[in-house]
This record gives sequence, structure tokens and C-alpha cells, in this order.
Amino acid sequence: MWLVSRLVIIVAMQVVVPLMYTSPVHTYWQPPYPLGYAPNFVPKLSWELFSHWDGKWYRSIAVEGYNYANDGNQHSIAFYPLFPLISRGIMMFGLPFEVAGTVLNNCAFLGALLILYSWVKERHGTHVARWTTAVVAWCPFSLYGTVIYTEGLFLLLTTAALRAFDNRQYVWAAVCGALASATRATGITLLPTFLLVAWQEKKPLSAYIAGLCVPLGLISFSLYCAIAFKDPLAFVHIQKTWAQPSWWFILNDAISVGRDSLIKVVMVFGGGYMLWYFRHQLSKTAVVYGYCSLLLIIFSGALMSINRYAYGIVSLSWALGLVFSRHHRWGYLILIWFAILLYSYSFNFTIWNWVA
Repeated sequence: MWLVSRLVIIVAMQVVVPLMYTSPVHTYWQPPYPLGYAPNFVPKLSWELFSHWDGKWYRSIAVEGYNYANDGNQHSIAFYPLFPLISRGIMMFGLPFEVAGTVLNNCAFLGALLILYSWVKERHGTHVARWTTAVVAWCPFSLYGTVIYTEGLFLLLTTAALRAFDNRQYVWAAVCGALASATRATGITLLPTFLLVAWQEKKPLSAYIAGLCVPLGLISFSLYCAIAFKDPLAFVHIQKTWAQPSWWFILNDAISVGRDSLIKVVMVFGGGYMLWYFRHQLSKTAVVYGYCSLLLIIFSGALMSINRYAYGIVSLSWALGLVFSRHHRWGYLILIWFAILLYSYSFNFTIWNWVA
């Protein structure tokens, strides 16, 4: 599943696009341009094609370090540190950032699929585990498990933390949880997840300690911001410089059958319904984590990429895997549709069209 789905992305990005565009790509972007975008951009076979959009910000962090100023402009402090930090470590072996970041994300994504397969197999058997793995691998937003984004690393850490907590491996859950909160803002939802499940299931003190360890990654990042920029919440304050749609706009656009907005509404609210429907069959840890994460992304105000953030909630993929395992024909049809969209998203990402 991992290999074949990644090949679809690679063929679209490294073969089809360079063959189709031998002259500069014409896009709708006007100054100020996204970081790293050049108006005369010509896509050529290279690792650079994996580093568009957020990848350019992570490259800036890994190569030059963080920057921040309260001047109304976008700065790299908006991005959490673990991914660029590990990428920097890989670069010490002589690899350029584009190679290091791509290898890191793809290996992490493969690890996430393996852990998820094992976790679902423990509870439901091989059949459901295969469908769940297929959902994660072929979902069109799995593009971000190959390009230089944090999806692969975040899915690896959160899935490992949740499975470890389910299996009473609280030290491992604490370590992965703390690392997840240093990878992306939604990693902090492991804190209420662990505490609520520990209370409901009357778990030992070590389970509560695991939950309280989750914010250590976020706290470390905040301390760095306080020392380097005299603002412990610099990564929060800078978010206002990124324009975001409102829920009012998204819902109205979805009613008008705007594809992007409709996908956002279906993934967030449809995902919430699936969690409720399968609440007695999913792991309680997965259900609580799913709802905590959905609530955070709904009320965070960062709605431009909410569909990609919803994809990063592993509980939703597990629930959809249960649906497909019972309705095979629908499952195969939707996976074919997923594959077509995965190819389309990969193509558009390569030529600097916004995807998610």
C-alpha cells in the first residue's frame, strides 16, 4: 500500500509534470508570492519539487534557524521544531535538505502505516487492518506523507503514542506524546485524551503521568521562543499573518458545492459522526483522541488546511476502514476515486497550485 501509493505521487510529480511543462508555469499567484515561488518556475526532475509550500519554510528553519518579528509579516516561528530539527540531523550525513526532509517524511509515514496496521489487527483482525491501512495510504491527503510536510512524522508519533497507551506502555506513550506536541499544535490533544481515558478506565498513576508529559514538547518550544524572541507565544501570535477563511464562508461555499469546502465539511463533521457510530468498536483512546482533535481544529481558527489536519487524525481513518471492511464495493470504488484525486493533488502541488 505504501509503495504503490507513493509511486503514483512520484510519477505525477517527477515524470508527468516535467514532461508537460517545458516552459514557465502560469499560475494565478500575484505578489507577494509564497515563500520559494518564482514567477518563471519551470518544473524539472529534482528533489526540489517535493519542497513546495510549507517545505520551503521547513528548509528555512533547518538551514538558517528560526526568525520572528512582530511586524505583520509571515515568519518561520509559526512552524513547530521537531521535523526541521530531525531533518537538520540527517543533513549532517551530507544530504541536502530536500533529500533529508523527503526521506524523513516517507520513512515516518511507512512506520505509521505499520504501527496502525498492527494496532487495528490486535482489535479487529487482518481484514479491517488492511482496509484501514488502505484508507490512510490512498487518501489524497496522503500526498503530505511524501512531500516535505509533517504529516508522516505526526501520524507516526500520535499512532505510536495512542497504541502504547492502549497497551499500558506508559513510558513509550509519554515519549511519543511529548514529541508529537513538538511536531504540530494538534499533538497537544493527547494530553486530555490520556487523562480522560485514564480517569474513565481507572488506570494507574503512571497513565496520568504519561498524559502530563505530553506538553513537554510544546513547553520546550515556548521556552525557546521566550529566550530567543522574548515572546513565549510567538508561534501563536504569528498565526494571524496567515489569511484564514471563516466557518461561515466554508459552509456557504459547501452549500454551493465548492469542492474544497465540501471536502472540509464532510471530513470534519462526517468524521465526527463516524466516531460516534463506531464508538463501541473503536479503541476508547482512539475515540476520545478523535473528538479532542476535531474540537481543537474546529475552534482553532486555522481553517485553510482543516481537511489536511483532519486527515492527520488517525481515528477517522480507522473508522472509515471499518465502513469499507463491511461494504467492499463502496470501499473499492472510493479507493479508486482516492487514487485519482491523489494523482491530481500531486500534479497540482508540483506546479504551485494550492491543495490543502
